[in-house]
Amino acid sequence: MSGVDRLTKLYNEQIEVSRDENGGPRSFIWRKNVYLVTGYTVEKAPVDSFVFKRYAGPDRYRCETKQGLVCELVKQGDEWALERVWD
Repeated sequence: MSGVDRLTKLYNEQIEVSRDENGGPRSFIWRKNVYLVTGYTVEKAPVDSFVFKRYAGPDRYRCETKQGLVCELVKQGDEWALERVWD
C-alpha cells in the first residue's frame, strides 16, 4: 500500500474458479476474462453459535493476479464471488 490510500469498488458478482491443491483460487473467470492468481491470503470465517445451531460465514481470499488485479474473492459453500477490487 506504500502510504497511499487505495480505494475499492464492490461487485459481488459470481465467478467460476479453478482451485489449487490447498483449495484456494488458482485462476478465475470474471466478465469473460481469465485471471491467473499469483498469490493470495485467506481469512477463514469464524464459526459462531446461536443456541444450538452453528454456522460459518464465507471464507475470503485477497488475491493478486498476473494481470495486476488486486481483489477479494469470497467462497461460501461451493459458490464463489468476486466481492471487491482495489484500484
